[in-house]
Amino acid sequence: MAIVTNAYPSYDTTGKTLKEQLADTISNISPYETPFMSAIKKEKAKSTKVEWLKDTLTSPSTSNAQLEGETYAATAVADVTRLDNMAQISAKNFAITSTQDAVDNSGMQTYSAYELAKQSKSLKTDMETAMFQNGAKVVGSATAARKLAGIKSWIGTNSSRASNGADPTALLGAHAPTNGTQRALTEDMLKSVVKGVWESGGKASSIYVGSFNKQKISSSFTGGAQKQVQVDTKVIVGAVDTYISDFGTLNVIPARHQAARDCWILDHDLWSMATLRDYKVDELAKTGDAKHYLLTTEYTLCAKNEAGNGVIADLTTS
Repeated sequence: MAIVTNAYPSYDTTGKTLKEQLADTISNISPYETPFMSAIKKEKAKSTKVEWLKDTLTSPSTSNAQLEGETYAATAVADVTRLDNMAQISAKNFAITSTQDAVDNSGMQTYSAYELAKQSKSLKTDMETAMFQNGAKVVGSATAARKLAGIKSWIGTNSSRASNGADPTALLGAHAPTNGTQRALTEDMLKSVVKGVWESGGKASSIYVGSFNKQKISSSFTGGAQKQVQVDTKVIVGAVDTYISDFGTLNVIPARHQAARDCWILDHDLWSMATLRDYKVDELAKTGDAKHYLLTTEYTLCAKNEAGNGVIADLTTS
């Protein structure tokens, strides 16, 4: 069909008179989930160096049988272990002109408020990444920022690494592990580490992996091959979100902000985040026709007892 002769169509205006239609929403798919930081305990720090104590029971004895009327000499008491980590300052800052806040922006009340909300989410992902990926703690100086030791520098009692990889020395947060040649994740690796965690007295409840190894677990781990769950015939189950081991049930959690080459077997009760300074927003000194904001927090990671956790390191990621 032909259009009416000399009818003036909208596509001939070349944008001179048409009013744009801009939806009053902003789409942002950048990931900001922080499953590990959200799951662990929170406590108050009182210094830039946060300290805590670790202790263990003596090994069980098969010969603890005593004579009737026995006399006793006191046995030596083992001292507790003092551990520490450094409080790390993380910050975000941004400046917004007064005009930008005054104009009618789509999808927001003011640009400052929108940017503050966005930077707050970004700051939390920085903190999650630090806890997962930081190496050894850094005491800090006038020219070097303090850094917390992430879980990479704590866990080693129960680990599976490539033959040329190495656990962090002393497991005190003072040394980073040594990466080895990457190899494929297997169920036998997981079984071995979970077994070690249990034998050490741990009660791990979560497995953290990157996207590739999450799918590896879903596609390659057989578990009890005859154990099935009946679902609606229209549903295809292609994921393993829960792994029932011989030593307990573990949730399989895909974590965006950890190193993809690591698989962590963790007990959340054995970790905490200690905060020296909670999230705070300051408006910095005005030097022009704009507002400059600073968002800060000061925090650290406390590894209460690394032996109740495990790691499978040096994994392939593609």
